[in-house]
Amino acid sequence: MINWKSKNGLKKHITSADRAAAFIKDGMRVAMSGYAMAGYPKAVVEALIQRKKGGEELSVELITAANAPWLDEKLGGEQILSGRAPMCASRTLASQANNGSLRYVEQQMSRMTRLLRRGSFGKIDVAVIEALGFDKNGNLIPTSSIGMAHHLMNAADQIIIEVNSAQPEILSTLHDVHIPAAPPDTQPIPLVRIDQRIGRSGVPIDHHKIRCIVETDIPERMESQPKGNPETKKIADHLFNFLELEVQETGKSLPPIQTGFGSIADSIADSFRRSDFRDLSFFSGGVTEPVMELLVSGKAAAISTGGLGMSNRVDQILTGTPNLQDHLVIRNGDIINNAELIGRFGLLALNTGIEIDIYGNVNSSHIAGSRVVNGIGGGANFAQNAGLSVILILSTAKGGAISNIVPMVSHLDIGEHDVDVIVTEHGLADLRGLDDGERAQAIIANCTSESYREPLEAYLRNARELSGGHHPQLPEEAFKWYRRLKENGSMLEAQS
Repeated sequence: MINWKSKNGLKKHITSADRAAAFIKDGMRVAMSGYAMAGYPKAVVEALIQRKKGGEELSVELITAANAPWLDEKLGGEQILSGRAPMCASRTLASQANNGSLRYVEQQMSRMTRLLRRGSFGKIDVAVIEALGFDKNGNLIPTSSIGMAHHLMNAADQIIIEVNSAQPEILSTLHDVHIPAAPPDTQPIPLVRIDQRIGRSGVPIDHHKIRCIVETDIPERMESQPKGNPETKKIADHLFNFLELEVQETGKSLPPIQTGFGSIADSIADSFRRSDFRDLSFFSGGVTEPVMELLVSGKAAAISTGGLGMSNRVDQILTGTPNLQDHLVIRNGDIINNAELIGRFGLLALNTGIEIDIYGNVNSSHIAGSRVVNGIGGGANFAQNAGLSVILILSTAKGGAISNIVPMVSHLDIGEHDVDVIVTEHGLADLRGLDDGERAQAIIANCTSESYREPLEAYLRNARELSGGHHPQLPEEAFKWYRRLKENGSMLEAQS
């Protein structure tokens, strides 16, 4: 890392977090770095919280590139946020969005570049960006994510930089920043391998906009993620049986893999570790410790990601793995979510949801159609453009009171046409080449729990008889499932 303080007149901007935070006023629209739970500012955020705790009126709208749970919990917990885009990544903020005290603008990651360039979120007053420092050309060197720092800084009137020396310096060797031109000047992206580098290591920044540089030493630690359990292990087992047959039938190795976070993702990583698959590659919005362990063990050969979920173990992997930059690349968000690349690589997209319906439509963000849990993120974009789109979901919730397979989803995030395979702990439904009726039969027969199989079969029979058509549905009957849950505590009909 170069001595950035001696370059480009940057030293004069160094100040305290409190003084930097003073540039952020009540009513402003603020952008912050942070992508896939990584690379968010910390010291300025804590200074804002102290101002609010001290009795100051302070309310701002927050825009990031993707999910940033720490920011949402910290700022949302003090009721500093009046607006949020493009994701809601905490229970606290979800509650505020649901009670109407927070203006929440949900958006897919793949659309953020276009919206930021157009100014669709409104004027951004200040951007607060975490960095490792600056390179010899004055470009900003990101930390554990790049996100959309370039677009956020371009859209902002003023920029505050947090230089965090607690982030591992080796991160500076992992970035690959390639910023596609805006339409109609967009050119094909010359990325044809997961581990290929096509850009620069730093993010261009207008130095005239820099108001403050805050030096910090605050470690970044992702909250512990849910571990796999016997049910999620069954889901992984069904998936891997399918993948092994797929490889045998096609004679091809597995394509690059997109996966997420949580207990199902943990079980999948463990299954990859125990499997015969080798030379795996990942192309994901974010990766955490389990996927990084696959790299260390030799199971994974290449990882492209939008952000690294930091932990003590990830720190050890970063500092202790030789030639890491040959295998691990951190990319900016408008590359990792790019439909051109997702399609070119023919990704195996592994996504989850809150519920699916009998035709394969997916609700991944809202409870009972109304109450947001989190944002849509990049799942729909990956599913739509992947070579093989798989939805992994437990068949029931709340001890069986809720069926996660319903007649009609209460909120739609991923359409049935973008889903190839459904997997639950009970089995797998390969939907490729099936018409709508066949899809419904396959999902009900292979994926539902025993207690809900007959009610779903009865619903499908009634829909065919009373409605007919190519895609039989009885909306009034379908939404009785949610009414029963609300009134009786279970989607099952009460036994007389």
